[in-house]
Amino acid sequence: MLRLWGVDSMNDLSFETLQDLIANFSIVTAYLFLASQVIYKDWNLGTPTTLYTKLHIGVLTGILGIILMEFTVKLNGTILDFRNLAITIAALFGGVYSALVTGIIISLMRLLAFGTLSPATIFAAFNTLIISIILGWICTRNLSYWKKWAYALFLNNLFTIIIFHINLGSKGTIPSFIYLIMMTLGGIFTAYLTQFLIKAKTHFQMIEKAATFDFLTELNNHRTFDEAFNSLLLEAKDKNEALTLMIIDIDHFKKVNDTYGHPNGDTVLKQLGKLLKDASRSFDIVSRIGGEEFAILLYDCPHKHALIIGERIRMAVRNQEFMLNEGKVIQITVSVGVATYPDTNENIKGEADKALYKAKSCGRNLVCSNQFT
Repeated sequence: MLRLWGVDSMNDLSFETLQDLIANFSIVTAYLFLASQVIYKDWNLGTPTTLYTKLHIGVLTGILGIILMEFTVKLNGTILDFRNLAITIAALFGGVYSALVTGIIISLMRLLAFGTLSPATIFAAFNTLIISIILGWICTRNLSYWKKWAYALFLNNLFTIIIFHINLGSKGTIPSFIYLIMMTLGGIFTAYLTQFLIKAKTHFQMIEKAATFDFLTELNNHRTFDEAFNSLLLEAKDKNEALTLMIIDIDHFKKVNDTYGHPNGDTVLKQLGKLLKDASRSFDIVSRIGGEEFAILLYDCPHKHALIIGERIRMAVRNQEFMLNEGKVIQITVSVGVATYPDTNENIKGEADKALYKAKSCGRNLVCSNQFT
């Protein structure tokens, strides 16, 4: 509803503006929490995105823009809302494609569903598309998080204020001032909330990863290995299939630490972890279960085949040149113990340990089975 601008209408506007601000902040907050914790819980800002993901982000933020358009403040024949925040969010997370999709959705709804079709609405829709492209481009530049937001808020305010004055002339001054306050407050609020959610999500993922993976080699840690072992052993029993456990230990690793230092020892462990991962089958479970001790679970792998894989790993380690931090190259060897269910009893952990001890006692740099003496 249109009003004359006066004291009473300013008082009404102050109350209505506060209501609309709270409503818009609530909508933006709900969207960001839903998107970060549910829809994109496994994706981080800054990581590569597929075209599908960019389009998906664009559609979702376009829907957010439509919802924000429902909660507007009407001033002198024009409307104020936070639709451009949706475009900024899309640009931040998905770049040009996401921002453009969001802009197209918002523009179409502005033309077809919100108000009558007129030169003013067409011009506003075109302005939205221009803002989308520019914000998308800015957010793909190598700028800091806050610089992206600062540029985005400046351009949103600038373009929208220009539209107000083109459409309303001198009557656009007060709407422009109100919009400037609203958009700045809304933008700062959204920027801080988005940054908080990114940090919280990153911190949670770090904690989750630390509880699951070995921080040095990025292989499964002992806890994850135990969970996988118990699960696969039950599956092997139910399906009457084989489960092989291979335990691998670096020979004389203490000498590496004593001679070259623990940082170089860590470097060797990281390189060995990658080698074990590359030398195993894609579905084998490779873990670091001790200081210099690793384990590989080979599901549905007969014992004889597992021994061949173990020998291939032993040879790969022996022939590998391990680069130390200072550029020096060293070589190491490993001993490997192998046990398989159901060829042996369910205690294949203990049996694999026995086989490893046998490899160590027989001179190291060997692959030994628990089945042969």
